[in-house]
Amino acid sequence: MTTVEILQVIREPLWLLQCETPVPAGTPSLADGSPISKIDLNNLLVPHPDSTYLARVQGTSMDGAPSHIATGALMAVDCSLTPESGDIVVAAVDGEFTVKRLIKRTDGYWLIPDNPNHSPTDTSLLGDRFQVWGVVTYVINKMQRGRHR
Repeated sequence: MTTVEILQVIREPLWLLQCETPVPAGTPSLADGSPISKIDLNNLLVPHPDSTYLARVQGTSMDGAPSHIATGALMAVDCSLTPESGDIVVAAVDGEFTVKRLIKRTDGYWLIPDNPNHSPTDTSLLGDRFQVWGVVTYVINKMQRGRHR
């Protein structure tokens, strides 16, 4: 099971420079003359400060396609959002946090890992031992030498 560690968020603006010209993932283009502005990462990642938290992932159940959320990734989790089918959520299962994709099927809601080596969970079998805690809105992965860390 993939577990989640909840982290404290410092609620002060964190301003970084942002290039307003999209960076193509295909053929490179010259960056000369690209407009630059400032972006507040707290405003972007934590739009609802009283109900948004950062959490670190531990485990491999979400490291498959399409999310590719690797162990060690940092997630922004918004507890004010109503979860919808297809959302990646942080859920409490038997008193422990886990991160999975929430999918509605004809027989109810399931927690689905993106890694096919892990098993899905039918939430109807969990009763009050299951609760969606928040919706994952952003994932930050540390990149080093072209690899996920």
